[in-house]
Amino acid sequence: MVVGVLPTSAGAGVCRWLARLALRIRPRDRERALDNLATALPELSTAERADLLRRATDAFARNFHEALVLQATADLDRTRVTDNGTLAEIAQLRQPGRGLLILTGHIGCWELLGAYLARGLGGLGVVTGTVHNQPVDALIQSRRRRLGMTVLPRDGGARPLVRLLRAGGVVAVLLDQRTRVANLPVPFFGRSAPTAAGFARLALRYRIPVLPVCIGRTDGGHEVRHLPPVALPAGEDPQAQLSLLTACNRALATMIERNPAEWVWFHQRWANDN
Repeated sequence: MVVGVLPTSAGAGVCRWLARLALRIRPRDRERALDNLATALPELSTAERADLLRRATDAFARNFHEALVLQATADLDRTRVTDNGTLAEIAQLRQPGRGLLILTGHIGCWELLGAYLARGLGGLGVVTGTVHNQPVDALIQSRRRRLGMTVLPRDGGARPLVRLLRAGGVVAVLLDQRTRVANLPVPFFGRSAPTAAGFARLALRYRIPVLPVCIGRTDGGHEVRHLPPVALPAGEDPQAQLSLLTACNRALATMIERNPAEWVWFHQRWANDN
C-alpha cells in the first residue's frame, strides 16, 4: 500500500485520518463499538466510553501503520520491543512432541508480536483467517512468511497445525473474535460469546500447554507481555472444553482490561450482535 512507503510521520498521519473518518461515516460500527465498551466496561460513563473509543481508533491506526511498514525481519531492529520474560517462559513451557499454544488476540500491533516471536523462537505457526480479497490475502500471507511465520489457514484443517506442534513448534491462535468455525457459547466479559471449540479440543487431546501473550505500546516502543499458563482441565469432553475456553476468555479479558485502548472494539463479537 502507498501509505506503507511514505515517511513514518506522514504515513501514520494518513492512517489516523482514515481511521477517524471511518469512525464518523460508519455509524453502525461506531454504535457497535460503544455497545461493546458498555458490555465490557460498564463502570465507565458514556463520555468516558466515547473518549476511549477515540483513543482506540488512533491506536488502531498507529498499529496498522506499523504493521504495514514491517516488511522483513530486519525491520524489527528499527522497532523497540521489550520483553518481560515471555520468550523465557515459552522456552520453559514448550514440550518436545507437543509444542506450545500461544493464546492471543487483536490487541496492540499483533502483526509485530508475531514477527517478534517468530524471530525469537526460530519460527512461529499462526492460525489465520482468509481475506476475501485474494490479492490482499496473498500480500498479507507472503509478508508473514518473510517474517518467519508459518501460515496455517483456519479453514485448512487441523493436520498441518498438529504436525507442527508434534515437531515441538509454537503456534499462535487469535481467539478473541467471532468466526464461522465450530464454536461454543462461552462468557466473555460476562456475556455469552461464540468461541472456537477446536482450540480447546486440540489443547486437551494432546495436553498442549497454553500461554496467554499480547503486545502493548509503551513510551517509545512496544512491550511483549504474558499471563500465567492456562490450567488444562482433565478429559476432553464438552464440559472440559467449556472450562478451558472460559479460562481462555478470562485471560483475554484481563489482557484487554490492562490496555483497553488497543483492542479492536468495533468487531461483532457477542452472540446477539446484528
